[in-house]
Amino acid sequence: MEFIGSQIKIVQYKEEYREQLEAFELTERQMIYSSLPVEVLDEGLYDPNRRPCIVLNHDDQVVGFFVLHQHYQHEGYDTPVNAVYVRSLSINNKLQGQGYGTEIMMNIPEFAQSVFPDFEHLFLVVDAENQGAWNLYERAGFMHLATNPNGPIGKERLYYLDLDAKYVSKLRLVRDDAIVRLLKDEDEVGTLELTVDGKVAVLKAMNIKEDVETIRENVLRQIATFVRKHYEAVVQIEADVPDALIDVYLNNNFVAMDSDRPNYLTKLIRY
Repeated sequence: MEFIGSQIKIVQYKEEYREQLEAFELTERQMIYSSLPVEVLDEGLYDPNRRPCIVLNHDDQVVGFFVLHQHYQHEGYDTPVNAVYVRSLSINNKLQGQGYGTEIMMNIPEFAQSVFPDFEHLFLVVDAENQGAWNLYERAGFMHLATNPNGPIGKERLYYLDLDAKYVSKLRLVRDDAIVRLLKDEDEVGTLELTVDGKVAVLKAMNIKEDVETIRENVLRQIATFVRKHYEAVVQIEADVPDALIDVYLNNNFVAMDSDRPNYLTKLIRY
């Protein structure tokens, strides 16, 4: 099994990569959140439920590492038995800052489907202080399901992605003056109408050209990360939602906060 992208190739581990993994570097801060690959590699090789995976650039340098772990149960969460977790994800410090992390996360769901085609649930756990990481996961379509204040290294967050193909896309939200452009594989597939007033961003409308359900689902999963990045003062996103779409928004962590306005939903984005 392998995935070949614009900058990377994802493959299952082969012994020829061990020497590069032994030279893999993480900073002290990175090692708070993740283990060095060599510390978890052999355990993964001897466990039939785990698949150590290597990420290479087009010069065959090892730029990343992660483990796909089927049937795993993370302490503190009640997740399905027939699930796959992404574990021990890290980017080689020597090769950071080149966009590898984004491309890896955008394509792990597709790769996981190829390795475990009978599984529909993909999870990962991230330290709650590592905002850069969970912003990236949300951009890749993962949804924040739960927070555990007493994880092994402190407060942590559980993320989930349904491996149904409609949730797996290469959608990007791009701010362009007064509008937000929606790009899928660099083609514009729609725009958003978003107004900001102080601490509140209001999602007025989605103007989507094609594949409406898929694009809408991905917008709702990424919108919090986009707003956090571009509007530092905003703490919540609001939307007046038609009856037919209420469940779609509720499934993406929007909630009704005013019983007199059940269709006016809010998503908190600073926590």
